[in-house]
Amino acid sequence: MYLKKLSLFGFKSFASRVDLDFTPGLTGVVGPNGVGKSNIADAFRWALGEQSPRILRGSRMQDVIFAGSESRKGLGYAEVTLVFDNSDGFLNLGFDEVTVTRRLFRSGESEYILNGVPCRLKDIVDLFSGTGLGKESYSVVEQGKVDVILSARPQDRRAIFDEASGITRYRARKREAERKLVEVRADQLRVGDLVAELGRQLPVLRTQAEEAERWHQLSERLTCLEIDLLCHDLIRLSQRRTDVAARIEELERREHQCAAKSAECEAALELAKTRTMQAESAVEVLHVSAGQAAAASERESGRLKLVQERKRTLSERSRQVAEMSEAGERKRARLGDECDRLASQVDVAAFEGRDIMQQADESRSRLAKAAQARAAAEAEIEAAKSDLFDALALEADLRSRIGAIESSTRSGEARLARLAEQAHEKAAVRDNARREADALLSELEQLRTELAYAEKKTEDARISFARAQRGAEAAAERASEAEARVSSAAAAHSSIDALQRQYEGYGRAVRALLAGDNWRATGLLGTVADLIRVPREYETAVEAALGSQVQNIVASTAEAAERAVEFLKRNRAGRATFLPLDILRPSPIPTERLPKGEAGVIGLASDLVECAPRHQKAIQYLLGRVLVVKDLECGVRLSRKGLRLRMVTLEGDIVSAGGAITGGEAPDRRGGLLARSRRLEELASELESARAESERLYGAKVEAMAEASRLQLELEECERKRAQAELALGSLDQKSKLSEAEIQRLADELETLEFEAEIVKRDISALAAEAQSMTEQLRDSGARREELEKSLSALNMSVAGLREEEAREAERHSELAQEAAAYRERLSGLKTALARAREQLGSHDEELAQLREEKDRLDKELAAASAQIEAIQEAAAAFAREYSEAQRLLDEGRDERARAAAEVNEAELAARAARKSHQDAAPKLSAARIEEARLAAEYEVCAERLVSTYSIDEEDGLLRNITISSRAGAQTEIARLRTEIAEIGPVNHTAVEEGRKLAERHEFLKSQLRDLEAAQASLDEVVLECERTCEKKFLETFEAVREEFSKIFSSVFGGGTADLVLDDDDDPLECGIDIICQPPGKKLSSLLLMSRGERSLIAIALLFAIMRVNPSPVCLLDEIDSALDEANLIRFAQLLRATSQDVQLIVVTHRKRTMECADTLFGVTMEESGVSKVFSIRTDQQVS
Repeated sequence: MYLKKLSLFGFKSFASRVDLDFTPGLTGVVGPNGVGKSNIADAFRWALGEQSPRILRGSRMQDVIFAGSESRKGLGYAEVTLVFDNSDGFLNLGFDEVTVTRRLFRSGESEYILNGVPCRLKDIVDLFSGTGLGKESYSVVEQGKVDVILSARPQDRRAIFDEASGITRYRARKREAERKLVEVRADQLRVGDLVAELGRQLPVLRTQAEEAERWHQLSERLTCLEIDLLCHDLIRLSQRRTDVAARIEELERREHQCAAKSAECEAALELAKTRTMQAESAVEVLHVSAGQAAAASERESGRLKLVQERKRTLSERSRQVAEMSEAGERKRARLGDECDRLASQVDVAAFEGRDIMQQADESRSRLAKAAQARAAAEAEIEAAKSDLFDALALEADLRSRIGAIESSTRSGEARLARLAEQAHEKAAVRDNARREADALLSELEQLRTELAYAEKKTEDARISFARAQRGAEAAAERASEAEARVSSAAAAHSSIDALQRQYEGYGRAVRALLAGDNWRATGLLGTVADLIRVPREYETAVEAALGSQVQNIVASTAEAAERAVEFLKRNRAGRATFLPLDILRPSPIPTERLPKGEAGVIGLASDLVECAPRHQKAIQYLLGRVLVVKDLECGVRLSRKGLRLRMVTLEGDIVSAGGAITGGEAPDRRGGLLARSRRLEELASELESARAESERLYGAKVEAMAEASRLQLELEECERKRAQAELALGSLDQKSKLSEAEIQRLADELETLEFEAEIVKRDISALAAEAQSMTEQLRDSGARREELEKSLSALNMSVAGLREEEAREAERHSELAQEAAAYRERLSGLKTALARAREQLGSHDEELAQLREEKDRLDKELAAASAQIEAIQEAAAAFAREYSEAQRLLDEGRDERARAAAEVNEAELAARAARKSHQDAAPKLSAARIEEARLAAEYEVCAERLVSTYSIDEEDGLLRNITISSRAGAQTEIARLRTEIAEIGPVNHTAVEEGRKLAERHEFLKSQLRDLEAAQASLDEVVLECERTCEKKFLETFEAVREEFSKIFSSVFGGGTADLVLDDDDDPLECGIDIICQPPGKKLSSLLLMSRGERSLIAIALLFAIMRVNPSPVCLLDEIDSALDEANLIRFAQLLRATSQDVQLIVVTHRKRTMECADTLFGVTMEESGVSKVFSIRTDQQVS
C-alpha cells in the first residue's frame, strides 16, 4: 500500500485546491522557510484524525482553516483528502483504492468520509490502528520530534513502540473491556441490592398472607352463623304473620257490618245536603245575574259619556286641519316659482362653460405627448449611462489587475533584494561562528566550576523529586479510595432511590396509583410510610403496629379516595385502603387512661412519630390507640392489670386489646418500608460526606502532583544546566566540526535561495507579459468610453429642449384648468340650490297630502261616533229591564234554601249515631293491621338481607336446615368472631398474589445476578487475554527493533554500540524504555551530553530500525536532516535509499544531498502573501 494522492483545499496556507500525485519510493518537498512545507505534513496527520491543535501548531482546531490574506477572503471550511493504493489488500477493507477525507467548518462541525461514505472518527482510527499510521505513529516525524524522542521520559517514549508492535488496538480493546467491566460491576451492585431488598420483603408478605388466610376462615364461619340467624328469624316471623292475618280477618267482618249501617245514614245525609247545596247554588246564580245586569247598565252609561267626549275632540281637530291645508297651498306656490328661476340659471351657466372645457382637454392631450417624448429620450440616456458604466467598470478592473501585477512585480523584486540580503547575513553568521569557536577556549575553567555546582544541585533536586513523587502517589491512592467510597455510596443510594420511586415492596394497587408523576394533583397525599418519620429505635415497633397499614394511602378528601377506587376498579389494579382526612374520625385514648409510672412504658405510638400537621389526623387514627412498651413482659403485665390497649414492643411483638399475643423471630429491620426512607436519607448524607472527602483528597492529590511537577521541572532544569555545562566542556575539535556543519548548512540554504530567486525572476517575466496585454485592453476600453460620453452629451441636450417645451405646455394647461374649475364650481352651486328647492317642494307636497288624508279620516270618525251614541242608549234601556226580572227570581230561591236546611239537620243526627258504632270497632282492626305491617317489614328486611348480602332467596331461607340451637348462643358466637376479626386488623388481601409475584421477581433478579457474574468473569478473561497478547507482541517487536537499532547505529556511526533497555522487566507493558548509546572512541554517556548531530543520528537510527521491523506504508519526514554534517548526511541518504525500497518516504528538506536522492521533487513557494503554491521542480508546471 502507498499514498497515491494528497488533495488540500482551504487548509492553513493552501487557499486554492492543490493536488499532489505521489508514486512509490522517495519524494522530496523543498522550498524556503515559511512558505508552508510543514503544512503538508500537518495535513497528512490531520486527515488521519489528529485532535490536538497544539500538535498542528495552533491554539484551536479552527486555526487550520485558511484565515485570509491581504488579497483573499478567509474560507468557511478546510478539507484534506488522502488516496491510498490498496491493491495489495494491506487495509482489510475490500477496496483496491481507499479514500479518506476530513472536512472542518468554521462553526466547529467536522465530517469524516471513507470511500465517499460518511463515517466516525473511531472508524478512521480503528482502520489505521496498528498499521504505523495510528495516533502515536512513527509515520510522521515533524520538526523537533527527533529531539523529543530522545529527551522524553522512558515511560513517554514507549508510545512509538506500542504503535510499532501493533498493540494499540489491543490496548483499546482492553480499555473498552475495562469500561464495560466497571458498568457490569455497577449493575451487579444494583441488582444485588434489589435481590437483598426483595429477600427482606418476602417474609413480611408471607406473614401477611397467613393473616389473610386466618381472616378468611373466621369470615366464612361468621357468614354461616349470620345466615342461620337470619333464616331462624325469617321462619319465626312467617309463623307470627299467619296468626295475625287470621285475627285481622275476623275484625274486618265485624267492621263491615257497622260500615253498612253507617253508609245508609250517610247516604240520607248526603241527599239532604245535595238539595241544600242546589238551593244555595240557585240563589247564588240569581244573585250573580242581578249583579251582572246592574253592572252592565252602569257600564253602558260610562261608555256613552266617553263617546260623547270623543265626538267633541274630533270636531275641534277637523277645524285645525282645514286651516293648516289652506296655509300649505300658499307656500307651495312660492316654492314652484323659485325652482323655475334656478333651472333657467343652470342652463345659461352650462352653455357658457362648454368652450372653456374643450380648450382644457386639447391642452391636456398636447401635454401628454410632450411627456412621452421626454420619457423616451430619458430612457435612451439611461441605456447610454449603463453602457458607459460598464465601460468604466471594465477599465477600473483592468487598472486594478494591472496594479496587482505591478504590486506582485514589486514584491518579487523586493523578495530578490531580501534573498540577497539573507545571503549576506548568512555569510556574516558563518564568520561569527568561526570567531565564537575561538572564544570558547577562554571559558573552559569557569565552566568546570559551574559543572561541579550543577552536579551537586542536580543530586539534591533528584532526592526532593523522589520524595515528592512518593507523596503524590500516596495522595493519589487515598483519592482513589475516596472515589471508590463515593461510587459505592452513590450506587447504594441509586438502588434504594429506584426502589422508593418505583414503590417496590408496595401492593399492586399502590404502585398503580403512585407510579406516575401527577398523582398529587388528584388529591392523594402519599402512603403512610412516605408521610411519617420514625426514630431508628422505634422503627421495628411502629412498623409492626402498622402492619399492612403502612401502605395505606392518605387522601385530602373522600372524593379523591372515591376517584382512586374507581380508577382501581376500571383498571383492575387491585385493592387499596384510603384515609380521607375530611371524614376520618380518630378516637385516641384519653390521657388519664394511660398507665402512670409503669416501668417499661415508652408512650403512645402516635406521639413517637413525626409528620406534617395536616397529616396528624391519619396518624392518630392509625396509632392513637397503640402503646409502645419496652418488651413483651411489660405488655403482658399491663394486660393482666386490665389495660385494654393494643401494645407493641421494641422488638415488634404485639399484645392485642383482647390479650392475643403475636411475636417470634425479629424481622430484618433493614427490609421495612419505614427503614427504607430513613436509609435513603442516611445514604444521601453519607454520599455528600464522601464527596466532600473525595474533593478534599483530590485537592491534596493535585497539590502533591503540582509540587512533584514543580520539583521535576527543577530537576530537569538542573539536568539541563549540567548537560549544558558538559556540552560546553567538549573538545574544541567537536565545536569546530559543529561550526563547519553550520557553515555547510548556510551554503545549502544559499543555494536554495538562488534557486528560489530564479523562480521569482521567471514569475516577474510572466507578470510583465500579462501587464502588457491588459494595457492594450485598457486602451481599447478608453476609446469606447469616449464614444459613449459624446453620445450621452447629445442626448442630454435633446432632453433639455423637450423638457422646456413640456414646461410651456404645462403652464398653458394650468391656466385653462383654473378657468374650467371656476365655471365648474359656479355650475355646481346652481345645481345644488336647484336640487334643494325641488326637495323642499316635494316635502311640502307630502305634508299637504297627509293633511287632506287626516281631514277625511276625522269626518268618518265623527259620523261613526254619532251612530255609536244611539246604539249605547238603546242597550242601557234593555239592561234595566233584565235587572228587575233577576231580583224577583232571587227572592223565590231564598225560600227554597231554608226548607232544604231543615232536612239536613234531621239526617245528620241519624248518621252521627251510626258513625259512633263504626268507630268503636276501628281501633282493634287498626292495631292488628299495625302489627301485621311491622311483622311484614321485619320479614322483608330479613329476606332482603339474605338476598343482598348472601344471595339467598326467600324460599331457600324458609327451607334451610338451621344448625343453631338458640338465637342468643348464635349472637354470642357472632360477637366473638367479630372481635377476633377486629383484633387481626386491616388485612392485605392481595398478599398471596403479591408474594407469588415478588418471589418470581426475586428469582428473576437472582438469575440476572448470575448472568452479570458470568459477564464479569468473561470480561476479566478478555482483559487478561489482551494483556497476554500485548506482552507477547510487544516483546517480539522490542527484541527485533533492539537488534536492528544496534545494526543501524553501528552503520551510521561507523562503529560503537547501542541498546534499548526496559527499566522494569517484570512489567513490560507499563515500564519505560531507556536508550543506551556509545559512539566509537567515546565513553558511555547520557544522551543529553551528546551533540545535536549525534542525537539526530541516534533518533534517525531508532526510527529506521522500527520501520525495518514493522514498515509503515507511508512515512513523512519533516527536516530531520537539518542538524547533520556532510558526512552524516551521506549516511542518511544511504538509509533513505535503502528504506524507500519497502516504505514510501516523503521528505521535507533544505539539504542538497537529500534532494538528489528523491525520485520526485515538489517545490513549495508563496508568490502571493499568505497563500502557498506547489510546483513540480522537474517539469516546471504548477500542480493543480
